[in-house]
Amino acid sequence: MIDSDDMPCGTADGASKRKFGALLVIGQGVLTAIAPGLSESLTRKMVSKNFENADALEAKPAYRRQLRAVGIGAAAAGIAGYAMETVSEDDDAGDENATDADTDAAAA
Repeated sequence: MIDSDDMPCGTADGASKRKFGALLVIGQGVLTAIAPGLSESLTRKMVSKNFENADALEAKPAYRRQLRAVGIGAAAAGIAGYAMETVSEDDDAGDENATDADTDAAAA
């Protein structure tokens, strides 16, 4: 397994990387929910790289509604991931404080 020190952002711990990833998902979800036309045009550009006449494609209103739903779902998943990581950090900090207190009590 690759050590985190070998990675370009090796100074950041795993929790902060997961929080950053969650924030990116939240941002993309909100952007897709608010402006599904941007996602639609990006998809059209990607399809046009491999197919002819992709510029002539027209998105139906149902497709935009589906994009909005996907954006809302992505934002909700990102919020849940961020919240779980924050709670996990708080639990870990609480466990470390309890262990220090137990060690101090045993030493006395």
